[in-house]
Amino acid sequence: MIDKMNDKDNPVFTTDDLHAYVDKKLSPERKAQVETYLASHPKAAAEIADYQKINSAIYETFDDGFDAPVSSTYISLARDGHPRRRLIPVMTAAAGLFLGIGLGWFLRDLNNSDRPFLEQLAQRSSAAYVVYSPEKRHPVEVSGSDASYLSSWFSTRMDMSFRIPKLGDLGFELVGGRLMIGETSPAAMLMYENKEGRRIVLYVRNDIPATKATKMLYAQTAKTGVVTWADGTVGFGLAGGFSENELKSAAQVIRAQFT
Repeated sequence: MIDKMNDKDNPVFTTDDLHAYVDKKLSPERKAQVETYLASHPKAAAEIADYQKINSAIYETFDDGFDAPVSSTYISLARDGHPRRRLIPVMTAAAGLFLGIGLGWFLRDLNNSDRPFLEQLAQRSSAAYVVYSPEKRHPVEVSGSDASYLSSWFSTRMDMSFRIPKLGDLGFELVGGRLMIGETSPAAMLMYENKEGRRIVLYVRNDIPATKATKMLYAQTAKTGVVTWADGTVGFGLAGGFSENELKSAAQVIRAQFT
């Protein structure tokens, strides 16, 4: 994993520095050093701008706000086999971990042992939906036309057999997918769209504590519904602006294809 960005002409900047810069928590001197670096590194500057956009999207979507800083404990950079950094998915997932602080989640039928990872699944799935579903040009990294490649890519990166669910019978076609991050290893996001242009997002991670298969649980905010479930070390979250029944129907189809 990469946790620093530097070159021979610039100071070393950790991901903590970059997060602190976006959160306006750097000293004036360190802030100036980061801005000097970004001025000569347009790709890094674009990534930072996207991170600021993610923060804005989260604040705008969740009325209760989001005041907690993102801990560096949960920040690590995932790569897709290429040397370039992939900051946006990682930052999205890290921010999603803390969304529950200000969301006022309505979670039903959770027992104490299930609550931690199921809440995280709901939060991260919702964060992925909030950030990526409105995107027109770059909602995914790999197009749905490359479903076989997506399956192979996720299977390799997540060290599991990863099937791409088909939701055509429900009126949804695969837009594509992108690599995300779980707690300690890569995770996956798939996006689907119906004929009305409405989207749903499936978030999958396989680093949760081993558990028996759980029933499907529903959570909601003012603008997003999420259905979560888990089986073994694999957790799933299906998020979108649909009713509980609609999301659970789609989740049942997905679950059947992963079983």
